[in-house]
Amino acid sequence: MKKIKLKVFPVIAIVFIILVVGNISYKSFLNYQDIIVEQQMEHLMTISKSISRSLELYVGEKKKGLNNLANNLEYTMAKYKKRSVDEDILKELETFYLSQNEEIDNLIYINISDNSLYSYPKGVEEEKFITEREDFEKEIGYVKKYKESYAGNPYLEKDDSFSFNILEPVIVNDEIVGIILGKIKIMNMYELLVKPVKAGKFGYAMVKDKDGVILMHPVKEQVGYDVVKSRMEKYPDLDYEGVEKLLEKQMLGQEGSYIYYSYWWPQEKLKKVKKLNAFSPAQVSEDFWIVAVVMSYDETSEPIINYLISNIVVAIIVIIIFSWVIFLTVRMIKNKEAYEMETRYLKEINKSTEKLRKNEVELHHKRKLETIGTLTGGIAHEFNNVLTPIMGYSEMILRKLDPELESYDYVKAIYKASKRARDIIDQIRVFGGDKNIKIKYEIISINKVLDDALKFAESTLPSNINIVKDTEKECGNVYASETQLHQVILNMCTNAYNAMKDKDKGILKVSMKGIKYRDIEELNIGISEKRDCIKISFEDNGCGIDSETQEKIFDPFFTQKLTEKSSGLGLFIVLGIVTKHGGTIKVASKKGEGSRFDVYIPITDKKQIKKDEICEGEIIKGSEKVLIVDNDGAIAEMLETGLKGLGYKAVAMTDGMDFLKKFNYIRNNFQVVITDFAMPEINGIQIAKKIKRNEPGIKVVLITAHSEDPLEEYMQSEIIDDYLIKPVSAAQVSRSIRKIMKF
Repeated sequence: MKKIKLKVFPVIAIVFIILVVGNISYKSFLNYQDIIVEQQMEHLMTISKSISRSLELYVGEKKKGLNNLANNLEYTMAKYKKRSVDEDILKELETFYLSQNEEIDNLIYINISDNSLYSYPKGVEEEKFITEREDFEKEIGYVKKYKESYAGNPYLEKDDSFSFNILEPVIVNDEIVGIILGKIKIMNMYELLVKPVKAGKFGYAMVKDKDGVILMHPVKEQVGYDVVKSRMEKYPDLDYEGVEKLLEKQMLGQEGSYIYYSYWWPQEKLKKVKKLNAFSPAQVSEDFWIVAVVMSYDETSEPIINYLISNIVVAIIVIIIFSWVIFLTVRMIKNKEAYEMETRYLKEINKSTEKLRKNEVELHHKRKLETIGTLTGGIAHEFNNVLTPIMGYSEMILRKLDPELESYDYVKAIYKASKRARDIIDQIRVFGGDKNIKIKYEIISINKVLDDALKFAESTLPSNINIVKDTEKECGNVYASETQLHQVILNMCTNAYNAMKDKDKGILKVSMKGIKYRDIEELNIGISEKRDCIKISFEDNGCGIDSETQEKIFDPFFTQKLTEKSSGLGLFIVLGIVTKHGGTIKVASKKGEGSRFDVYIPITDKKQIKKDEICEGEIIKGSEKVLIVDNDGAIAEMLETGLKGLGYKAVAMTDGMDFLKKFNYIRNNFQVVITDFAMPEINGIQIAKKIKRNEPGIKVVLITAHSEDPLEEYMQSEIIDDYLIKPVSAAQVSRSIRKIMKF
């Protein structure tokens, strides 16, 4: 019976392998087919979006050109106090038209006072056709109402081609005196931007309006057709289900792709084929246009068929190999091997279970940190908004007070306290994961930092822990973040306390001394910079650390205190801070005998200590017209008052929607806009985009108390020119203005 089983088993195994390999190969083939089609769709989408962008840029350039022409006419009329068109103005129309290389088909100036028309090239019939259109009054009415440029919808001309109009107001002393109308031939846009695009053998790019009327097509007879209705009238017996579903998707005004069945128009014999279609909207006129790139699905089949053949060959080889292995395995089956396999399997399960347990612990800590990050971000936001007026007004008062007055010291103390609070909040934001925080590095006395931190530690540690200090006087200066060094010292003291908290009397010895570089080289502690260092040692008489644990204590999430109060990040954060400052940490410990942590930080070559005087530094005065937008009235008023005191012509605004209503006035009357990021109805980035889109010459400085947005990326994209983190003072804002104004 056993022999029969051994004979049947290989046959069953081979059949099973054939089924498995065949199934895997088939699924692999389907997956590869999907990848090829998806890649082709992405390629078509890239082409479609590129054409959409080109059309938008093309019309944008024409708008810009007409705007420049309007500005020239405005200047001429304002300078010579004209309200009507004369030969000089007509000459400017002619010059502009000729400069466009026939890309603008017709140029008309409409005099508002008497509705007279002046066109170039001159043509009464053309003027009548354009001005007697049904949508003409709507286009003129829009420009009169909003005093801004307008691109109308396409319309069919006498020669069965499409055009659309761009209208630009001519405004003198805030009054529209005329409107410039430029007619754009859509066929010219097609020849320049769309026709050169090819997509496979039969594929092409086409453009239609939001209602499905074809505006651009490689077959001229198709222009003006409704993609469904017109073709149904001409070819009533064809299947239009796929085209109708495609049009439904396109009319949503969003980019997308679709695989459907249709025909190649207009071949002599229409044959139903499978097509790939990628489309995207182009915001060219009042309504969007649909840019679609089409190609045959069959053109993707060749690499798919080749892959199928290679899959079949590989599958056959794999089946042969596995069949041979099975026959060899059947001959070698023994109870001992089965037992060993089971043992290995159990070991793997135990290993996986232990790994899973560790992952669960790390996930638990990560979730706690995410919660803490959200909480600290909110706290930092509120505190920074409160600190801004305190820091700003105290800074202004100090500038006006006589340093000899007693009150000067009081105000100076307030200012220093607000700066210290700001630094603490910055550190909270670093812990909360704020990527926009700018860590401030200064030349500071390490002795002063250590003294301040140990005083704080002594006030927080319990009475059974005694700190013994042994430091050299004037060890030197370091270029560092004072707040981060505070955190390093406090974390090391906390770590020592946790090792000694069960002892009746714990002793933490903190010593500090300078070490020459030649001695550091002999120690071989891994500091690459050839500079003298300061060594700060934290030695406790606690429980100590075994050698295996010492290798893990600086790993993230490692902790021997798996409680709700332990994150496992204390020493990991400390090592990160010290490493950023060019230093390192060494540990020496024995189980049951205590531990010593040596922190090495390079000494800076500079001798200057940071100064508290706020009036030193760059020139911070200016004369620009500055608009301040902040929904917090106290902050807006403080910045307005402070900037006025520094020579600026500052105006504050607390309503973001009011900014939008008065935008046309603002764009012509202010050189710099200072805007808060978080406001209820419109945020600072939206305001910045509005400004840069319409008046890129205006400088934008963003101020925020807390933001998870990539502010550095906004600067690189030129959406904003600079950003400041609250709390801010008028002097800081002025320095930012001077930096972006480059003088």
